[in-house]
Amino acid sequence: MSSKLTRFVNNGAGLEKTLRLIQSVAQIAAVFTVGSTAAQLTTAKLQLALTRRFFRFFGFLQSFERVSTLLTNGGIGSVAGWIDLAKWTCFSLYFVLEDLTILHAMGVYAVPWEERVMREANTFWFFAISFSLVGSIYALLFSGAAEQKTESKNSEKKINEKTGKAEKAAKVEKPAPGVNTSFLMKQIMVDGCDILLPVTLLGWYHPGDLVVGGTMVLSTLLTGSSIWAQV
Repeated sequence: MSSKLTRFVNNGAGLEKTLRLIQSVAQIAAVFTVGSTAAQLTTAKLQLALTRRFFRFFGFLQSFERVSTLLTNGGIGSVAGWIDLAKWTCFSLYFVLEDLTILHAMGVYAVPWEERVMREANTFWFFAISFSLVGSIYALLFSGAAEQKTESKNSEKKINEKTGKAEKAAKVEKPAPGVNTSFLMKQIMVDGCDILLPVTLLGWYHPGDLVVGGTMVLSTLLTGSSIWAQV
């Protein structure tokens, strides 16, 4: 257990999730405290949020790579491909715009356009998560049916005269391969929680620090569990 925890916190993604969990707990704790303690917890939350920005500073590179792969390998030949393209394009723009304000956030070089740029960045973040949600729901609803239809067509060619009926019945009961329902459901839950963050930052809806902190804890535990299983 201790060795696995060591590997987790020494992993870049695992450490970022650990800091995110501490940040969300600090945000929740600040709701139930007053005075200097609440101010200290709020400061800790803001400093942790700033620290986590360095972990995703080069996130635009991976996003650009995903966009390039979709464009060059014919990945946009389907609805799912177009949704992925929109998602990773929005993530790319979010990372780039957020990076432009890092010196301002650090207090090194203040710029008058920081608020406007961060508003645009958070808008692209909202759209990126929205496209991720749409993509997961689309895959959950339609990908399985499409694969099962293809599987059924291919299986019909292999059916012989003697065992035709038995093989056909078996194919009908067989679930479509390649559709990880549990993964998609988890991703929908994570995106559903995370979308509250840009919505709150943009001022479109104010659920309160307690709700935002609680959803951050839930999404962090869900995503962190996947990283935990891999380290």
